[in-house]
Amino acid sequence: MTVPTGPEVRLDPVADADLPHIYRGLSDSVVIKYYSVSYDSLAACQAQMAWYADLIRTGSGAWHLIRCRRTGEPLGAIGYNGVDPAHKRAELGYWLYPEHWGKGVMSAALGLWIPLVYGTTDLHRLLAVVEEPNSRSARLLERAGFRYEGMARECERKGDGFISLHHYALLRSDLALSVD
Repeated sequence: MTVPTGPEVRLDPVADADLPHIYRGLSDSVVIKYYSVSYDSLAACQAQMAWYADLIRTGSGAWHLIRCRRTGEPLGAIGYNGVDPAHKRAELGYWLYPEHWGKGVMSAALGLWIPLVYGTTDLHRLLAVVEEPNSRSARLLERAGFRYEGMARECERKGDGFISLHHYALLRSDLALSVD
């Protein structure tokens, strides 16, 4: 499958050769501050790579490496997982290397990724879950057309405490409305 490119980024399906890039992101304390997955070695990050492959094998998701369109430099990752085929829904996840924050990279990636997912799957609903203090991620989702649906208070354990999660969703029908 050919993946579309945007003005600044391109999306490539995560491949085994991307292990160093995935590890770099998922071992960076700044990146994982609001992310629920982290690894302390390349060997441990193999579990993440196996998870990506399993998503494809089972049809329960797909992840892409975000790259600079001109140079091919890895910038981060974006994908969906947890597909519920009966209800045609899945959860969106993403992360970006900190040196690319605030430059519109993730907005550009979402601009490519959303039509890719809705154009190649029968998903109806994408859910994005944002930890309460991560207002930059919340604003990104709102700019991309996701609607705020509420907060699940202290619903997950993180470290020694509980965290609250804000829920945002984008429906296939939201896209049809935004195009008209």
